[in-house]
Amino acid sequence: MKRFFLTVLATLSFASLSSADVIVTFSTSRTDPNAGTELTLNAGEVAGSLFVFVENTSATTIEGLALDFQSETPGILTASAHLIENPAGRWFASTPGALGENPLVENSNAFNFFGGFPIGGPLLHSELQLDAIGTGTTLVSAAEGASGIAVGGQRVPLSFGSATVNVVSAIPEPSSAIALLAIGGTVLVRRNRRR
Repeated sequence: MKRFFLTVLATLSFASLSSADVIVTFSTSRTDPNAGTELTLNAGEVAGSLFVFVENTSATTIEGLALDFQSETPGILTASAHLIENPAGRWFASTPGALGENPLVENSNAFNFFGGFPIGGPLLHSELQLDAIGTGTTLVSAAEGASGIAVGGQRVPLSFGSATVNVVSAIPEPSSAIALLAIGGTVLVRRNRRR
């Protein structure tokens, strides 16, 4: 019975994912949308990058795309830049949105009534640069911005992914600490032998 329930749940999950016309996901790589969604930064590190990919499975191009990005846990990250890609004049105009701690980005916009985001993908939409202002783990997620997402002049079913960002304190790795202790011990032994 348990196996049957899990099978039904998995089928419904895949069906709900495939019914979205626009799928927004994150990656740690500019070129590979499947590279992973877990980013680790050191405390105080600036401009760590998450890349935003969009897959358009609708029947026409996306002519308007407004996105917000949130951090689940305040005090860990702040957005320092949101760089929207514009290859071959994909967008007529775009704005990066208001940058901050939470939301990280509010109402970024890109539009083109005669073109826009092509069918297919996932293709790179933007780079979200993050500064580590605290330590801990937070979930970064995307949501529809105030201006909406329009495909063929209509709102469409959407699916948003998320990414995990870990900010760690600058504690040396155990192997580094052992190496530093060995060097320090060698210096002390040499100093004692000279006396």
